[in-house]
Amino acid sequence: MDPRLYKSAKSGDVCFLKQLLSDDPTLLYQLTPRENTALHIAVQFGHNNVTAEIYSRCRSLLTHPNLDGDTPLHVAARVGRFSIVTYLVRETMSMSQVEFRNVSSSSMFDTLRVRNRGNDTVLHEAVRNGHNKVAEFLLKIDPKLACFENEAGESPLYLAARAGLLDILNQILQSCPSSAHGGSDGQTALHAAVVERHFGVMESLLRFKQQLIKQADHQGKTPLYYAASLGDHKTVQRLLELDISIAYVLDKHGYSPIHVAASKGYTNVIREIVGHCPDSGELVDPYGRNALHIAIFNGQTEVVRYILETAELEGLINQPDFDGNMPLHLATIERKTWILCYLKWDGRVNPRSKNKYGQTAFDIDRSIKEITSPRNIVPSIWGHLRTPPSWLDSIKILSRADQEEANAVQTYKQMGQTLLMVATLITTVTFTAAFTMPGGYNNNIGPDKGVALLESSKYLKLFIIADTIAMTFSIIAACLLFWGAVNSNKSSYVYYFTSAATLTYFALQFTAVAFTTGITAVMPHQQFVRIMGHAIGVAFHVSTFLFLSQLVKMFSILEAGRFFISHLCKLKSRITNKQ
Repeated sequence: MDPRLYKSAKSGDVCFLKQLLSDDPTLLYQLTPRENTALHIAVQFGHNNVTAEIYSRCRSLLTHPNLDGDTPLHVAARVGRFSIVTYLVRETMSMSQVEFRNVSSSSMFDTLRVRNRGNDTVLHEAVRNGHNKVAEFLLKIDPKLACFENEAGESPLYLAARAGLLDILNQILQSCPSSAHGGSDGQTALHAAVVERHFGVMESLLRFKQQLIKQADHQGKTPLYYAASLGDHKTVQRLLELDISIAYVLDKHGYSPIHVAASKGYTNVIREIVGHCPDSGELVDPYGRNALHIAIFNGQTEVVRYILETAELEGLINQPDFDGNMPLHLATIERKTWILCYLKWDGRVNPRSKNKYGQTAFDIDRSIKEITSPRNIVPSIWGHLRTPPSWLDSIKILSRADQEEANAVQTYKQMGQTLLMVATLITTVTFTAAFTMPGGYNNNIGPDKGVALLESSKYLKLFIIADTIAMTFSIIAACLLFWGAVNSNKSSYVYYFTSAATLTYFALQFTAVAFTTGITAVMPHQQFVRIMGHAIGVAFHVSTFLFLSQLVKMFSILEAGRFFISHLCKLKSRITNKQ
């Protein structure tokens, strides 16, 4: 293309363009390497006057495609040049009767319906790029534009749903009720609205095209499946209110919405599905695994707890898969410790059930017997003594890892003795400090005799609060160490020690706070006392923080917390079973 023509079309210099074309009208037929005409260039840069001048001189350029199959109208819709789109469309629709005398009136829309190499119409381009005004105008001129899908199977309705363009989507649904609704990979506009979490768009689609709720994509996944996989329980609830049958639709791999929710730990979604479809828990995957199996396999502890607490899902607890493995078997095979605890503490779980290989969960991994109560330890030892050969064999095959674990637990118990001394010392100091108040007591005869002299001081109040918290934490830490030494096995003692160490750390922190507030209460107006108190406090906090950082490296405080929570659940289960 002549550089002068390109520059004039790009810059919008209509005067220079007129002069150039007057000298050589054939310049308009020149093309760029991508076969763009001067009209393509003028439209792309939004020059109305240049566009009108070029179109008036050569109307055939309006339908000339470039190498991508884009006409100037495609380009105008893509870049959102509303004034140019309206001009070109109206010029097209108002062509002289002479030009259309041998053509049916419907063929006048053919220019608007021209597709590029990707099978996109001008409406596709406008919607994909979010140009609302352009899309609304095109729909008013030709609503049938909403009936075309491109090469990827995407309809304008799908593009609007995916982008959350509610106004355009409503315009399409109202102007063309029979509009196409397909998308890529066999999805529909409803799939796109659910995946992108456009709740308003989803509601509009359900109002006009409720049949989309049952349509699955090429993977066999319905909109409910995607909502469940995203954990969007509100969308799951809304879809099930309209049609509960979709809860039983399996994808190509044989998984249902409740299965994918269980695999990802979305308890709220499972609650919604079970609430609308109580028997949906009976669905199994191609391996015969139910939602409980899948939750165990993926380590979703909260889902396991929910299933154990839900009456509608009680049948899943001892249901075998195609290999005969119960949920207890699978938890043992996958070594999900916390899930094993919940299953073992549930009286409904049958520990004697065998898979098709004749194995119980204990046969797969005998170490899970440690999860049972301490009362079972003596019978276990007695069982070994009654069979000396197997007992001797077990000694011979004692692994180095087991020996190292036993040595580590012994080390923790020695550390626990030291920690018990520290906790006891903090308890003694804080208890004594509570009865030797800073500033002393009132010894004068009267109603206030024996009352602390600094009772009105805010620092004394802070001293009492910090001292009380420090003493309480240290007492609890000491009790935990006693309890762990007496009532725990070798694996659980670590959690008692971790919890006690954490409480001791906080007790030390509050002891430092009590010290600084105590000396400040006695001498509140001395600047050097405050500075010294802050310095000592900072040094104390830093040193104890280093202790905590080492503790975190050695133990998982979160695991210790979960250990005690599980004990509470165990206590609750026992109370429930007795009732």
